[in-house]
Amino acid sequence: MAMKDRATILNLLNEFSNEHENISWKMKCTYADGMGTSINEINIIAQPGNRNIGIITYRIETGMVMICSYKKLKKTSSENIVDMLLDLINYSKV
Repeated sequence: MAMKDRATILNLLNEFSNEHENISWKMKCTYADGMGTSINEINIIAQPGNRNIGIITYRIETGMVMICSYKKLKKTSSENIVDMLLDLINYSKV
């Protein structure tokens, strides 16, 4: 995954949280085997109370989403993280 993709991911997450003043996010690497498989986890957090209301996991190397759990938003079988975050932003506007 290119560095520009990482910047795009961060920009989309910031846009989402800016549109929802009571929602923040945290991202961390939850798995790395040192042989080219790394998984990032994005937690969607509601304030006040710091409640985890959503989770998205994706492979860093390919950008492919593994898990999306946020309200009724569902991932397709071949969705990448940038598309998923765009869906998240659009879904939350409805």
